[in-house]
Amino acid sequence: MKTFFILLKLLLIGTAISIFIYSAVSSTQSVLLPMNVSLEVKEIPVTRDAQCSPHNHIMFIKMHKCGSSTLQNIFLRYGYKNNLTFALPTKGNILGYPNGFKPSMIPERLLPPGGKIDIFALHTRVNVKEQTKVLHKDTRWITVLREPASQFESFYNYFNLKKYFKKNLGDFKNIPVANISLPRYRGLFGKNQMTFVMGYPDGISGEPLHRALGELERLFDQVLIYEHWDESLVLLRHLLCWSLHDVVAFKKNARGKRRKAAVDAALRRTLRELNYADVELYDHFLAKHRRQVLAFGVERMSEEVLSLKTLREDYSRRCAAKDTAKRQAPEGDKNVTQAKGDADAMPESCYTLSLTEIPLIKAVRQKQIRMLRNTKEH
Repeated sequence: MKTFFILLKLLLIGTAISIFIYSAVSSTQSVLLPMNVSLEVKEIPVTRDAQCSPHNHIMFIKMHKCGSSTLQNIFLRYGYKNNLTFALPTKGNILGYPNGFKPSMIPERLLPPGGKIDIFALHTRVNVKEQTKVLHKDTRWITVLREPASQFESFYNYFNLKKYFKKNLGDFKNIPVANISLPRYRGLFGKNQMTFVMGYPDGISGEPLHRALGELERLFDQVLIYEHWDESLVLLRHLLCWSLHDVVAFKKNARGKRRKAAVDAALRRTLRELNYADVELYDHFLAKHRRQVLAFGVERMSEEVLSLKTLREDYSRRCAAKDTAKRQAPEGDKNVTQAKGDADAMPESCYTLSLTEIPLIKAVRQKQIRMLRNTKEH
């Protein structure tokens, strides 16, 4: 009996240490590797779980500069491969941003019979009442968030907002936050950007903000975390009962060789204070992500992340792909991919993995028009 209690005590101590280590891990670290796990990839099944059925109805809220173009590629590819329908405008990649979505924004020729689409994956702003009019009842709501100071720096410099606000990013730390005025640029960009995309005013605070967090908690089936990218993709693939192949992706829409602005501790504090609502939003779902990983199993997660990384590297080699796609290619330019070689001679898996956002959306749109035309003719 004494031996039993000693073993039980050691087990509880080990579990507590594992939880503490994972909870304390830096937000810039993609996954915790337990010390006793070999770096050799274990035999993790890359196909979907035979115990469940793939989920095909998805509402993806695309966030600016949160890796969402990369995540969008996953959803566009999956739908393209499986002959699913998308919420699409006549042209472009925006559907209800920043002024809100209306079903009338989708032309009739792009709506399937019954008016319900399988996947919504374009730039929009949360408007549940209107968006649910074109979604199936079992649609899973998904988005991605990024640490707010890093996200603000990225979109502020990516969209060159200093020309509009007449300030370099570094100037913000020399101004009291109460004196910083950021009227939304063309209604598109401003403070608390992620909260704004979620459908709330960028000045929300106090009790209304806390109620908003509760509403979003109930609405979203998964919120991916940019700083824990591969962990988030593993959770996503299990939520949707997809294979590991389905969540492989190459980086899209990165800023390339342009330098990131230096964000020191003082500037980071200022940016987080300025984007206080985004900080509460991010911290809420970061804590939830950590709980999900612990429930999934830290060691199991480490093994699946290693398998995902290995699979992604294999695709990169087979597709001879560049690591990152920079700014968007013009619509219709099918040859702008991250893979080398003739687009027409490329395997479809490499082509759709490597194609940048706008040309891939055009390919999806053309296929959907053909599919719906054939449906109506029969």
